[in-house]
Amino acid sequence: MEYRNPPASSTRLPIQMWHTPDCPQWTIMQINFEAGSQRIKEQDTWAKGVFPAAHERLKQAAATMPPGTAAQPFIEALTELVQTQADFPPHLPDPDHTTD
Repeated sequence: MEYRNPPASSTRLPIQMWHTPDCPQWTIMQINFEAGSQRIKEQDTWAKGVFPAAHERLKQAAATMPPGTAAQPFIEALTELVQTQADFPPHLPDPDHTTD
């Protein structure tokens, strides 16, 4: 059997698959979707606790450094980076929200 790529001028159409409610493949897909959604929620909860706490520790450590040290530009850049990570993203989408 020989496989060929379609010509560049051809149009690709989306493939739709329909499953019956008792289809094992559909059940596995649903389980994977739900597991992925749960992982996103767990990661979001973890990040909301870790990044602000890391930023606070960094600010405290940076405050102990004497001004004008050679490391000052690095400290300022690192503090800004951690602050950005603590603030990003400002609003995560709700994985349970499926309609507009």
